[in-house]
Amino acid sequence: MSVWLLLACTESGPAPEAAAPSAVWVDAQHVVSKAHITLHAPVGATVETESALVIAPTAEGTWDLSGDDGSYIVSVKPGGEAPAVRVFVDIGVEGPKGGEMDGLSALPPPPPPVWPWVLGGAVAAGAAVAAGAWAWSRFKPVPPPPNPDPPDVIARRAWAALRARDDLGSEDVARAMSEIFRTWIDAAWGFPATRRTSREILDNLAGSLTAAELDASRRLLMATDLVKFAERSEHADLFSKLDADFEGLVRPVRRA
Repeated sequence: MSVWLLLACTESGPAPEAAAPSAVWVDAQHVVSKAHITLHAPVGATVETESALVIAPTAEGTWDLSGDDGSYIVSVKPGGEAPAVRVFVDIGVEGPKGGEMDGLSALPPPPPPVWPWVLGGAVAAGAAVAAGAWAWSRFKPVPPPPNPDPPDVIARRAWAALRARDDLGSEDVARAMSEIFRTWIDAAWGFPATRRTSREILDNLAGSLTAAELDASRRLLMATDLVKFAERSEHADLFSKLDADFEGLVRPVRRA
C-alpha cells in the first residue's frame, strides 16, 4: 500500500501552498494487500470518500481505512475556512502516475512528539531549583546565637521548678536548693562553688556580702543539715525562710 497526498481547495483546483500536510498523515506508506491503514487528522475533521474504501472512526482524530486492492481518494475537511486535503490511498497496486498526481511526493511522517522536550525542560528546571536551594542553604547568612540568660534568671527558674514539685522528700528538696545556690555562685561570682566546701565558699564571699547576707548564704549552703536535724513539723517554716534567703541573695552581680 502506498499513500499520496494532494492539497486542493476544490476537487479540481490547483494545490495551494498554505495547507500543512503534517496535519494529516497515515501510520505507514507501504503495507501488504488487505492491510488496514490508520489515518490521522485534526479533531473535528470530516473524512469522506466516493469509492468502496471503508472508513471507520476509531478515536478522536483517527480513522481506520480498509478495502480491496485498488486506488482510492479520501477527502479530509478540517472544518472552518481551512481547505480540504485529498489523500490518495493505493492498496495492493502501484500508485498512479501522471495527471494531477504527477510530481507529488509521499506523505511526510507525523511531526516528532514534543514530550521529550517538555520532560527535558522539567528535569532541567528541577535541577536548577535544587541547585539554588542547596546554594541558599550553604551560603545564607547565619544569625548570631541569642544572648544566654543571666545566671540569676537561670537560678530563679530552676528554684521555681523545684518548689513546684511534690514528689521529693524534704531532704531531697533541701539538697537541690543548695545545689542551685552553689551553681549560681559559680556562674555569677566566678568561684567554683560546686567543687568547694561551704566554709571555702563563705570565706570567698566574706568580702562582698554583708553579715546578714553571709548568714543567709550559710543557711542555703547547709540546708540539708538544717532540714535533717529539725522537727518534721518545722520543715514548712524552714523552707519558707530558705525561700526568703534565696530571694534576697540571688540577683544580678557585677564583678570588678
